[in-house]
Amino acid sequence: MNDTALATAFRATTYRVLTPSGAFDLRIGRVDAAFDAFLARQSLLWCPATDRDGIAWGIVTAFNPGTPLTDVENESRQHALEDRLAALRWVHFPACNIADDGLWPVERSCLLVGVDEQAVCALAREFGQLAAVGGRRGAAPRLLWIADEN
Repeated sequence: MNDTALATAFRATTYRVLTPSGAFDLRIGRVDAAFDAFLARQSLLWCPATDRDGIAWGIVTAFNPGTPLTDVENESRQHALEDRLAALRWVHFPACNIADDGLWPVERSCLLVGVDEQAVCALAREFGQLAAVGGRRGAAPRLLWIADEN
């Protein structure tokens, strides 16, 4: 898949995050006022006082790192990602990536809260991903392309 087709596929996906306040369906380029309100309500728990207004977040998966894998391989990789998040003690919630066309299987992912873009990209790179989703409270979600450092 070329870069243009890949970017189109990422944009034609719903990034559903599951939080204690309910599910939010996020889209690249679209501000979600309800999700922003959730972040504002919860920011006292997650962020230092200096970062509460623009709380940063990201969505990362370990599924299908540039090529389709078996269900068993994907689940094993996702468990490793979740173990890594627990070890890092990052605030995170379950999420899933749902392609509009239904041709690609739903991928489990994780919503990371209170982490900067560089940390999101480093984690996505660690798990072989081509891109992640990132955002800040009050701004539209955007694709974060993961540069190959080799």
